[in-house]
Amino acid sequence: MNKILKTSFNEVFIFFLIFILFLFFLDFQSFFFLKPRSFHFIRQTDTLSFVSYYLLNGVNFFDTGNLNLYNNTGKAVCEFPGLYYITALITHFGFESYKVLKIIHLVIFFFSSLILFKYLRQQFNLINSLTIVFLLFSSTVILYYSINYIPNFPALCFSICGVVCFFNFLENNIQKKLIKSLLFFLFACLLKITFAIYPITCFLLLFYRFFKQKKIDYKTVFLFSGLFIILIVWNLYVIHYNKINNSEYYLTNIKPIWNASSNEFNEVFSFILNYWTYKYYYPSTIHVFIITVFISLFFYKKINKFQFVFILISFIGVISYFVLFFKQFRDHDYYFMEFVPFFLITFITAYHAIIESVSTKIAITISIVLLVITVLSINYAKLNIQRRYDKPFEQVSYLAKELENIESKIDSIGIQKYAKILVIPDNTMNGSLYYLNRFGYTVGDTASQNLSIFYNKSDYILISDSSILQNIKLKFGLKESILKYRGVSLYKIKPC
Repeated sequence: MNKILKTSFNEVFIFFLIFILFLFFLDFQSFFFLKPRSFHFIRQTDTLSFVSYYLLNGVNFFDTGNLNLYNNTGKAVCEFPGLYYITALITHFGFESYKVLKIIHLVIFFFSSLILFKYLRQQFNLINSLTIVFLLFSSTVILYYSINYIPNFPALCFSICGVVCFFNFLENNIQKKLIKSLLFFLFACLLKITFAIYPITCFLLLFYRFFKQKKIDYKTVFLFSGLFIILIVWNLYVIHYNKINNSEYYLTNIKPIWNASSNEFNEVFSFILNYWTYKYYYPSTIHVFIITVFISLFFYKKINKFQFVFILISFIGVISYFVLFFKQFRDHDYYFMEFVPFFLITFITAYHAIIESVSTKIAITISIVLLVITVLSINYAKLNIQRRYDKPFEQVSYLAKELENIESKIDSIGIQKYAKILVIPDNTMNGSLYYLNRFGYTVGDTASQNLSIFYNKSDYILISDSSILQNIKLKFGLKESILKYRGVSLYKIKPC
Protein backbone atom coordinates (compact mmCIF):
# COMPACT_ATOMS: atom_id res chain seq x y z
CA MET A 1 0.00 0.00 0.00
CA ASN A 2 2.81 2.40 0.92
CA LYS A 3 4.55 1.60 -2.35
CA ILE A 4 1.38 2.41 -4.28
CA LEU A 5 0.96 5.71 -2.43
CA LYS A 6 4.61 6.58 -3.00
CA THR A 7 4.28 5.84 -6.72
CA SER A 8 1.10 7.90 -6.94
CA PHE A 9 2.75 10.83 -5.12
CA ASN A 10 5.78 10.69 -7.43
CA GLU A 11 3.57 10.76 -10.50
CA VAL A 12 1.58 13.73 -9.20
CA PHE A 13 4.87 15.52 -8.50
CA ILE A 14 6.10 14.75 -12.03
CA PHE A 15 2.80 15.99 -13.45
CA PHE A 16 3.04 19.19 -11.41
CA LEU A 17 6.57 19.91 -12.67
CA ILE A 18 5.59 19.27 -16.29
CA PHE A 19 2.51 21.45 -15.89
CA ILE A 20 4.62 24.37 -14.56
CA LEU A 21 7.16 23.92 -17.36
CA PHE A 22 4.25 23.81 -19.81
CA LEU A 23 3.00 27.21 -18.59
CA PHE A 24 6.47 28.76 -18.65
CA PHE A 25 7.13 27.45 -22.15
CA LEU A 26 3.90 29.13 -23.29
CA ASP A 27 5.17 32.37 -21.67
CA PHE A 28 2.26 32.58 -19.23
CA GLN A 29 4.52 34.43 -16.80
CA SER A 30 4.37 37.42 -19.21
CA PHE A 31 0.69 37.21 -20.15
CA PHE A 32 -0.37 36.82 -16.53
CA PHE A 33 0.30 40.50 -15.71
CA LEU A 34 -1.71 41.89 -18.63
CA LYS A 35 -5.15 43.37 -18.15
CA PRO A 36 -7.94 42.65 -20.69
CA ARG A 37 -7.09 43.33 -24.33
CA SER A 38 -7.13 41.72 -27.75
CA PHE A 39 -9.63 38.94 -28.59
CA HIS A 40 -13.04 39.31 -26.94
CA PHE A 41 -12.09 42.35 -24.91
CA ILE A 42 -15.80 43.01 -24.40
CA ARG A 43 -16.49 39.65 -22.75
CA GLN A 44 -13.36 39.90 -20.62
CA THR A 45 -14.29 43.30 -19.19
CA ASP A 46 -17.93 42.27 -18.75
CA THR A 47 -16.68 39.42 -16.57
CA LEU A 48 -14.35 41.59 -14.49
CA SER A 49 -17.02 44.26 -14.09
CA PHE A 50 -19.03 41.77 -12.00
CA VAL A 51 -16.11 41.64 -9.60
CA SER A 52 -15.83 45.44 -9.61
CA TYR A 53 -19.55 45.74 -8.86
CA TYR A 54 -19.14 43.46 -5.84
CA LEU A 55 -16.22 45.53 -4.56
CA LEU A 56 -18.12 48.81 -4.96
CA ASN A 57 -21.26 47.43 -3.30
CA GLY A 58 -20.02 45.68 -0.19
CA VAL A 59 -19.62 42.16 -1.65
CA ASN A 60 -23.16 40.90 -1.14
CA PHE A 61 -23.36 37.55 -2.94
CA PHE A 62 -26.96 38.03 -4.10
CA ASP A 63 -26.47 41.65 -5.19
CA THR A 64 -24.81 41.17 -8.56
CA GLY A 65 -24.26 43.63 -11.35
CA ASN A 66 -21.88 45.37 -13.71
CA LEU A 67 -20.50 48.91 -13.98
CA ASN A 68 -22.71 50.14 -16.80
CA LEU A 69 -25.82 51.93 -15.52
CA TYR A 70 -27.82 51.80 -18.75
CA ASN A 71 -30.59 50.14 -16.70
CA ASN A 72 -30.15 52.78 -13.91
CA THR A 73 -28.85 50.38 -11.24
CA GLY A 74 -26.23 48.24 -12.98
CA LYS A 75 -27.88 45.16 -11.47
CA ALA A 76 -27.45 42.13 -13.72
CA VAL A 77 -26.48 38.48 -13.58
CA CYS A 78 -25.04 36.14 -16.19
CA GLU A 79 -23.18 33.00 -15.14
CA PHE A 80 -23.23 31.84 -11.54
CA PRO A 81 -21.19 34.50 -9.69
CA GLY A 82 -19.33 32.16 -7.32
CA LEU A 83 -15.89 32.73 -8.86
CA TYR A 84 -16.46 36.50 -8.97
CA TYR A 85 -17.57 36.52 -5.34
CA ILE A 86 -14.46 34.61 -4.24
CA THR A 87 -12.31 36.94 -6.34
CA ALA A 88 -13.88 39.99 -4.67
CA LEU A 89 -13.32 38.55 -1.19
CA ILE A 90 -9.64 37.86 -1.91
CA THR A 91 -9.20 41.28 -3.55
CA HIS A 92 -10.19 42.89 -0.23
CA PHE A 93 -6.80 41.76 1.11
CA GLY A 94 -4.99 44.13 -1.24
CA PHE A 95 -4.67 42.03 -4.37
CA GLU A 96 -5.71 43.10 -7.87
CA SER A 97 -8.92 41.45 -9.01
CA TYR A 98 -7.77 40.60 -12.53
CA LYS A 99 -4.75 38.72 -11.15
CA VAL A 100 -6.82 36.91 -8.53
CA LEU A 101 -9.29 35.63 -11.12
CA LYS A 102 -6.41 34.49 -13.33
CA ILE A 103 -4.95 32.53 -10.42
CA ILE A 104 -8.34 30.92 -9.74
CA HIS A 105 -8.57 29.89 -13.40
CA LEU A 106 -5.06 28.43 -13.31
CA VAL A 107 -5.82 26.48 -10.11
CA ILE A 108 -8.93 25.03 -11.77
CA PHE A 109 -6.82 24.30 -14.86
CA PHE A 110 -4.22 22.38 -12.85
CA PHE A 111 -6.57 20.28 -10.73
CA SER A 112 -8.86 19.39 -13.64
CA SER A 113 -5.91 18.31 -15.79
CA LEU A 114 -4.58 16.31 -12.80
CA ILE A 115 -7.94 14.54 -12.37
CA LEU A 116 -7.92 13.74 -16.09
CA PHE A 117 -4.34 12.45 -15.81
CA LYS A 118 -5.25 10.15 -12.91
CA TYR A 119 -8.19 8.79 -14.90
CA LEU A 120 -5.98 8.14 -17.92
CA ARG A 121 -3.46 6.29 -15.75
CA GLN A 122 -6.12 3.64 -15.21
CA GLN A 123 -5.98 2.86 -18.94
CA PHE A 124 -2.56 3.95 -20.21
CA ASN A 125 1.07 4.07 -19.16
CA LEU A 126 2.62 7.23 -17.70
CA ILE A 127 3.89 8.64 -21.01
CA ASN A 128 0.61 8.12 -22.86
CA SER A 129 -1.37 9.64 -20.00
CA LEU A 130 0.80 12.76 -19.89
CA THR A 131 0.76 13.04 -23.66
CA ILE A 132 -3.03 12.90 -23.98
CA VAL A 133 -3.57 15.52 -21.25
CA PHE A 134 -1.22 18.05 -22.79
CA LEU A 135 -2.35 17.29 -26.33
CA LEU A 136 -5.91 18.07 -25.28
CA PHE A 137 -4.87 21.38 -23.71
CA SER A 138 -2.59 22.38 -26.60
CA SER A 139 -5.44 24.31 -28.23
CA THR A 140 -4.80 28.01 -28.82
CA VAL A 141 -8.39 28.81 -27.87
CA ILE A 142 -8.36 26.84 -24.61
CA LEU A 143 -4.97 28.19 -23.51
CA TYR A 144 -5.72 31.80 -24.44
CA TYR A 145 -8.93 31.91 -22.42
CA SER A 146 -7.47 29.99 -19.49
CA ILE A 147 -6.21 33.34 -18.18
CA ASN A 148 -8.61 35.65 -19.97
CA TYR A 149 -11.73 35.38 -17.82
CA ILE A 150 -14.14 33.69 -20.25
CA PRO A 151 -16.39 31.42 -18.09
CA ASN A 152 -16.42 28.73 -20.76
CA PHE A 153 -12.91 27.74 -19.68
CA PRO A 154 -13.63 26.78 -16.04
CA ALA A 155 -16.92 25.26 -17.25
CA LEU A 156 -14.92 23.08 -19.65
CA CYS A 157 -12.53 22.02 -16.87
CA PHE A 158 -15.38 21.10 -14.53
CA SER A 159 -17.15 19.21 -17.33
CA ILE A 160 -14.06 17.10 -18.03
CA CYS A 161 -13.82 16.30 -14.31
CA GLY A 162 -17.51 15.44 -14.24
CA VAL A 163 -17.21 13.05 -17.18
CA VAL A 164 -14.14 11.17 -15.90
CA CYS A 165 -15.60 10.88 -12.39
CA PHE A 166 -18.79 9.51 -13.91
CA PHE A 167 -16.85 6.84 -15.81
CA ASN A 168 -15.04 5.97 -12.58
CA PHE A 169 -18.46 5.53 -10.99
CA LEU A 170 -19.60 3.24 -13.81
CA GLU A 171 -16.45 1.13 -13.52
CA ASN A 172 -16.29 0.90 -9.71
CA ASN A 173 -19.87 1.67 -8.65
CA ILE A 174 -18.57 3.88 -5.83
CA GLN A 175 -21.26 6.38 -4.81
CA LYS A 176 -18.69 9.05 -3.87
CA LYS A 177 -17.51 9.12 -7.50
CA LEU A 178 -21.06 9.82 -8.64
CA ILE A 179 -21.49 12.66 -6.14
CA LYS A 180 -18.17 14.18 -7.23
CA SER A 181 -19.27 13.90 -10.84
CA LEU A 182 -22.58 15.64 -10.16
CA LEU A 183 -20.87 18.44 -8.22
CA PHE A 184 -18.46 19.04 -11.10
CA PHE A 185 -21.35 19.03 -13.57
CA LEU A 186 -23.24 21.45 -11.33
CA PHE A 187 -20.33 23.93 -11.27
CA ALA A 188 -19.86 23.59 -15.04
CA CYS A 189 -23.51 24.12 -15.95
CA LEU A 190 -24.01 27.00 -13.51
CA LEU A 191 -21.18 28.76 -15.32
CA LYS A 192 -22.39 27.80 -18.82
CA ILE A 193 -25.68 25.98 -19.18
CA THR A 194 -24.65 24.77 -22.64
CA PHE A 195 -22.33 22.25 -20.94
CA ALA A 196 -25.49 20.47 -19.76
CA ILE A 197 -24.88 18.30 -22.82
CA TYR A 198 -22.67 16.10 -20.64
CA PRO A 199 -24.75 15.47 -17.51
CA ILE A 200 -27.72 14.80 -19.80
CA THR A 201 -25.57 12.34 -21.76
CA CYS A 202 -24.46 10.63 -18.55
CA PHE A 203 -28.06 10.44 -17.32
CA LEU A 204 -29.16 8.75 -20.54
CA LEU A 205 -26.13 6.46 -20.38
CA LEU A 206 -27.34 5.34 -16.94
CA PHE A 207 -30.60 4.16 -18.49
CA TYR A 208 -28.60 2.15 -21.00
CA ARG A 209 -26.84 0.57 -18.03
CA PHE A 210 -30.17 -0.05 -16.27
CA PHE A 211 -31.44 -1.74 -19.43
CA LYS A 212 -28.37 -3.99 -19.55
CA GLN A 213 -28.67 -4.87 -15.85
CA LYS A 214 -32.49 -4.97 -15.90
CA LYS A 215 -32.51 -2.96 -12.69
CA ILE A 216 -33.03 0.76 -11.97
CA ASP A 217 -31.00 2.51 -9.27
CA TYR A 218 -33.56 5.04 -8.04
CA LYS A 219 -31.09 6.77 -5.73
CA THR A 220 -28.86 7.64 -8.71
CA VAL A 221 -31.87 8.84 -10.71
CA PHE A 222 -32.89 10.99 -7.74
CA LEU A 223 -29.42 12.57 -7.52
CA PHE A 224 -29.38 13.42 -11.22
CA SER A 225 -32.91 14.81 -10.96
CA GLY A 226 -31.73 17.07 -8.13
CA LEU A 227 -28.93 18.38 -10.37
CA PHE A 228 -31.34 19.23 -13.19
CA ILE A 229 -33.82 20.89 -10.81
CA ILE A 230 -31.08 23.15 -9.39
CA LEU A 231 -30.01 24.15 -12.91
CA ILE A 232 -33.58 24.90 -13.98
CA VAL A 233 -34.23 26.97 -10.85
CA TRP A 234 -30.98 28.90 -11.28
CA ASN A 235 -31.66 29.74 -14.91
CA LEU A 236 -35.22 30.83 -14.12
CA TYR A 237 -33.74 33.07 -11.42
CA VAL A 238 -31.27 34.57 -13.94
CA ILE A 239 -34.09 35.37 -16.35
CA HIS A 240 -36.23 36.85 -13.57
CA TYR A 241 -33.38 38.91 -12.04
CA ASN A 242 -32.40 40.40 -15.40
CA LYS A 243 -35.97 41.12 -16.46
CA ILE A 244 -36.94 42.94 -13.25
CA ASN A 245 -33.74 44.98 -13.55
CA ASN A 246 -34.16 45.66 -17.30
CA SER A 247 -30.83 44.00 -18.04
CA GLU A 248 -31.50 42.39 -21.41
CA TYR A 249 -27.80 42.53 -22.25
CA TYR A 250 -27.10 39.39 -20.24
CA LEU A 251 -30.06 37.34 -21.47
CA THR A 252 -28.48 34.86 -23.89
CA ASN A 253 -30.63 33.84 -26.83
CA ILE A 254 -30.11 30.99 -29.25
CA LYS A 255 -29.08 31.84 -32.81
CA PRO A 256 -30.23 28.73 -34.70
CA ILE A 257 -29.20 27.62 -38.14
CA TRP A 258 -32.72 28.03 -39.51
CA ASN A 259 -32.57 31.78 -38.83
CA ALA A 260 -29.30 32.19 -40.73
CA SER A 261 -29.30 33.79 -44.15
CA SER A 262 -27.42 32.08 -46.98
CA ASN A 263 -24.54 34.53 -46.51
CA GLU A 264 -24.39 33.85 -42.76
CA PHE A 265 -24.54 30.12 -43.42
CA ASN A 266 -21.58 30.31 -45.82
CA GLU A 267 -19.64 32.60 -43.49
CA VAL A 268 -19.93 30.21 -40.52
CA PHE A 269 -18.80 27.17 -42.50
CA SER A 270 -16.03 29.16 -44.15
CA PHE A 271 -14.88 30.24 -40.71
CA ILE A 272 -14.88 26.65 -39.45
CA LEU A 273 -13.01 25.28 -42.47
CA ASN A 274 -10.48 28.09 -42.76
CA TYR A 275 -10.02 29.06 -39.12
CA TRP A 276 -10.87 26.15 -36.84
CA THR A 277 -8.68 23.71 -38.74
CA TYR A 278 -5.64 25.97 -38.62
CA LYS A 279 -5.98 28.11 -35.51
CA TYR A 280 -7.72 26.04 -32.85
CA TYR A 281 -5.28 23.12 -32.89
CA TYR A 282 -2.09 22.21 -34.69
CA PRO A 283 -3.37 20.80 -38.05
CA SER A 284 -1.56 17.48 -37.55
CA THR A 285 -3.37 17.09 -34.21
CA ILE A 286 -6.67 17.12 -36.07
CA HIS A 287 -5.29 14.64 -38.62
CA VAL A 288 -4.13 12.32 -35.82
CA PHE A 289 -7.58 12.47 -34.22
CA ILE A 290 -9.32 11.53 -37.49
CA ILE A 291 -6.83 8.75 -38.30
CA THR A 292 -7.05 7.32 -34.76
CA VAL A 293 -10.85 7.18 -34.86
CA PHE A 294 -10.79 5.57 -38.32
CA ILE A 295 -8.21 2.90 -37.41
CA SER A 296 -10.04 2.06 -34.17
CA LEU A 297 -13.00 0.86 -36.25
CA PHE A 298 -10.90 -2.18 -37.18
CA PHE A 299 -10.55 -2.99 -33.47
CA TYR A 300 -14.15 -2.40 -32.49
CA LYS A 301 -14.18 -5.43 -30.19
CA LYS A 302 -11.78 -3.59 -27.87
CA ILE A 303 -13.92 -0.45 -27.69
CA ASN A 304 -15.41 0.25 -24.26
CA LYS A 305 -19.16 -0.17 -24.69
CA PHE A 306 -20.15 2.49 -22.15
CA GLN A 307 -17.74 5.00 -23.68
CA PHE A 308 -19.08 4.16 -27.14
CA VAL A 309 -22.68 4.80 -26.04
CA PHE A 310 -21.53 8.04 -24.37
CA ILE A 311 -19.96 9.12 -27.68
CA LEU A 312 -23.16 8.40 -29.62
CA ILE A 313 -25.41 10.29 -27.20
CA SER A 314 -23.04 13.26 -26.75
CA PHE A 315 -22.64 13.46 -30.54
CA ILE A 316 -26.38 14.13 -30.78
CA GLY A 317 -25.94 16.71 -28.02
CA VAL A 318 -23.08 18.64 -29.63
CA ILE A 319 -24.81 18.62 -33.03
CA SER A 320 -27.96 20.01 -31.38
CA TYR A 321 -25.82 22.66 -29.65
CA PHE A 322 -24.16 23.53 -32.96
CA VAL A 323 -27.52 23.88 -34.71
CA LEU A 324 -29.06 26.01 -31.93
CA PHE A 325 -26.10 28.40 -31.58
CA PHE A 326 -25.03 28.26 -35.20
CA LYS A 327 -24.48 31.98 -35.84
CA GLN A 328 -22.36 32.36 -32.70
CA PHE A 329 -19.59 30.27 -34.25
CA ARG A 330 -18.76 33.03 -36.70
CA ASP A 331 -17.63 35.51 -34.05
CA HIS A 332 -17.07 33.60 -30.80
CA ASP A 333 -14.18 31.15 -30.89
CA TYR A 334 -14.72 30.11 -27.26
CA TYR A 335 -18.05 28.48 -28.18
CA PHE A 336 -15.86 25.65 -29.49
CA MET A 337 -15.08 24.51 -25.93
CA GLU A 338 -18.43 22.75 -25.54
CA PHE A 339 -17.21 20.20 -28.13
CA VAL A 340 -13.98 19.35 -26.30
CA PRO A 341 -15.23 16.68 -23.80
CA PHE A 342 -16.87 14.86 -26.72
CA PHE A 343 -13.62 14.89 -28.71
CA LEU A 344 -11.67 13.84 -25.61
CA ILE A 345 -13.73 10.73 -24.85
CA THR A 346 -13.86 9.83 -28.56
CA PHE A 347 -10.06 9.97 -28.80
CA ILE A 348 -9.44 8.11 -25.53
CA THR A 349 -11.83 5.34 -26.58
CA ALA A 350 -10.32 4.98 -30.04
CA TYR A 351 -6.71 5.22 -28.89
CA HIS A 352 -7.20 2.66 -26.12
CA ALA A 353 -8.77 0.19 -28.56
CA ILE A 354 -5.73 0.49 -30.84
CA ILE A 355 -3.08 0.27 -28.10
CA GLU A 356 -4.74 -2.82 -26.63
CA SER A 357 -4.86 -4.55 -30.00
CA VAL A 358 -1.33 -4.13 -31.37
CA SER A 359 2.04 -5.52 -30.37
CA THR A 360 4.25 -3.82 -27.79
CA LYS A 361 6.67 -2.50 -30.44
CA ILE A 362 3.88 -0.97 -32.50
CA ALA A 363 2.28 0.49 -29.36
CA ILE A 364 5.60 2.12 -28.40
CA THR A 365 5.97 3.55 -31.92
CA ILE A 366 2.45 4.97 -31.82
CA SER A 367 3.16 6.51 -28.40
CA ILE A 368 6.33 8.19 -29.68
CA VAL A 369 4.49 9.60 -32.71
CA LEU A 370 1.74 10.96 -30.46
CA LEU A 371 4.35 12.50 -28.13
CA VAL A 372 6.06 14.27 -31.05
CA ILE A 373 2.70 15.59 -32.30
CA THR A 374 1.95 16.86 -28.80
CA VAL A 375 5.24 18.77 -28.57
CA LEU A 376 4.66 20.30 -32.00
CA SER A 377 1.07 21.15 -31.06
CA ILE A 378 2.16 22.92 -27.87
CA ASN A 379 4.74 24.93 -29.80
CA TYR A 380 2.11 25.80 -32.42
CA ALA A 381 -0.22 27.00 -29.67
CA LYS A 382 2.57 29.15 -28.25
CA LEU A 383 3.10 30.87 -31.60
CA ASN A 384 -0.63 31.50 -32.07
CA ILE A 385 -1.11 32.86 -28.56
CA GLN A 386 1.82 35.18 -29.13
CA ARG A 387 0.19 36.41 -32.35
CA ARG A 388 -2.96 37.24 -30.41
CA TYR A 389 -0.93 39.40 -28.05
CA ASP A 390 1.20 40.96 -30.82
CA LYS A 391 -1.82 43.05 -31.83
CA PRO A 392 -3.38 43.59 -28.41
CA PHE A 393 -5.45 46.69 -29.13
CA GLU A 394 -8.05 46.13 -31.80
CA GLN A 395 -10.63 48.77 -32.68
CA VAL A 396 -12.99 47.71 -29.91
CA SER A 397 -10.24 47.58 -27.28
CA TYR A 398 -8.08 50.60 -28.11
CA LEU A 399 -9.37 52.28 -24.92
CA ALA A 400 -7.52 49.66 -22.88
CA LYS A 401 -4.27 51.23 -24.07
CA GLU A 402 -5.49 54.79 -23.48
CA LEU A 403 -6.85 54.11 -19.99
CA GLU A 404 -4.24 51.75 -18.55
CA ASN A 405 -3.42 52.91 -14.99
CA ILE A 406 -5.77 55.92 -15.20
CA GLU A 407 -7.60 54.95 -11.99
CA SER A 408 -4.85 56.34 -9.76
CA LYS A 409 -4.97 59.61 -11.71
CA ILE A 410 -8.70 60.13 -11.24
CA ASP A 411 -8.37 59.14 -7.58
CA SER A 412 -5.65 61.78 -7.13
CA ILE A 413 -7.89 64.62 -8.39
CA GLY A 414 -10.62 63.72 -5.92
CA ILE A 415 -13.20 61.98 -8.07
CA GLN A 416 -15.33 59.90 -5.74
CA LYS A 417 -15.73 56.16 -6.14
CA TYR A 418 -19.44 56.51 -6.82
CA ALA A 419 -19.18 59.31 -9.36
CA LYS A 420 -20.86 58.48 -12.66
CA ILE A 421 -18.71 58.84 -15.76
CA LEU A 422 -19.98 58.96 -19.33
CA VAL A 423 -17.41 57.66 -21.84
CA ILE A 424 -17.64 58.50 -25.55
CA PRO A 425 -17.00 56.87 -27.86
CA ASP A 426 -16.85 53.40 -26.41
CA ASN A 427 -18.44 50.48 -28.24
CA THR A 428 -18.21 48.16 -25.23
CA MET A 429 -20.54 47.80 -22.28
CA ASN A 430 -17.90 47.87 -19.54
CA GLY A 431 -14.51 48.26 -21.22
CA SER A 432 -13.63 51.82 -20.23
CA LEU A 433 -15.59 51.67 -16.96
CA TYR A 434 -13.54 48.70 -15.80
CA TYR A 435 -10.30 50.65 -16.28
CA LEU A 436 -11.80 53.70 -14.58
CA ASN A 437 -13.22 51.50 -11.80
CA ARG A 438 -16.32 53.69 -11.75
CA PHE A 439 -20.00 53.33 -12.56
CA GLY A 440 -21.24 55.13 -15.61
CA TYR A 441 -22.35 54.91 -19.22
CA THR A 442 -20.76 54.15 -22.56
CA VAL A 443 -21.91 55.42 -25.96
CA GLY A 444 -20.29 54.36 -29.21
CA ASP A 445 -22.36 56.45 -31.60
CA THR A 446 -22.19 60.18 -30.79
CA ALA A 447 -25.41 60.70 -32.75
CA SER A 448 -27.27 58.35 -30.43
CA GLN A 449 -30.30 59.71 -28.60
CA ASN A 450 -28.94 58.11 -25.43
CA LEU A 451 -25.99 60.49 -25.40
CA SER A 452 -27.94 63.44 -24.01
CA ILE A 453 -29.93 61.21 -21.66
CA PHE A 454 -26.78 59.68 -20.16
CA TYR A 455 -25.05 63.06 -20.07
CA ASN A 456 -27.78 64.46 -17.83
CA LYS A 457 -27.36 61.51 -15.46
CA SER A 458 -23.56 61.74 -15.25
CA ASP A 459 -21.10 63.64 -13.09
CA TYR A 460 -18.21 63.55 -15.55
CA ILE A 461 -17.70 62.97 -19.25
CA LEU A 462 -14.60 61.36 -20.70
CA ILE A 463 -13.95 61.97 -24.40
CA SER A 464 -11.62 59.41 -25.94
CA ASP A 465 -11.51 60.63 -29.54
CA SER A 466 -9.87 64.00 -30.31
CA SER A 467 -11.73 64.24 -33.65
CA ILE A 468 -15.06 64.71 -31.84
CA LEU A 469 -13.70 66.76 -28.94
CA GLN A 470 -14.70 70.22 -30.22
CA ASN A 471 -18.17 69.13 -31.32
CA ILE A 472 -18.91 67.56 -27.94
CA LYS A 473 -17.56 70.59 -26.07
CA LEU A 474 -19.84 72.87 -28.08
CA LYS A 475 -22.82 70.53 -27.78
CA PHE A 476 -22.68 70.44 -23.98
CA GLY A 477 -20.90 73.73 -23.25
CA LEU A 478 -17.91 72.06 -21.64
CA LYS A 479 -15.16 74.27 -20.20
CA GLU A 480 -11.60 73.29 -19.39
CA SER A 481 -10.77 69.63 -18.86
CA ILE A 482 -9.88 68.55 -15.35
CA LEU A 483 -7.63 65.76 -16.58
CA LYS A 484 -5.79 64.96 -19.78
CA TYR A 485 -4.34 61.47 -19.92
CA ARG A 486 -2.73 60.11 -23.06
CA GLY A 487 -5.42 60.54 -25.73
CA VAL A 488 -8.43 61.16 -23.46
CA SER A 489 -9.90 64.26 -21.82
CA LEU A 490 -12.07 64.32 -18.70
CA TYR A 491 -14.60 67.08 -17.95
CA LYS A 492 -16.75 67.80 -14.92
CA ILE A 493 -20.38 68.34 -15.90
CA LYS A 494 -22.11 68.78 -12.55
CA PRO A 495 -21.31 68.61 -8.82
CA CYS A 496 -20.98 65.12 -7.38
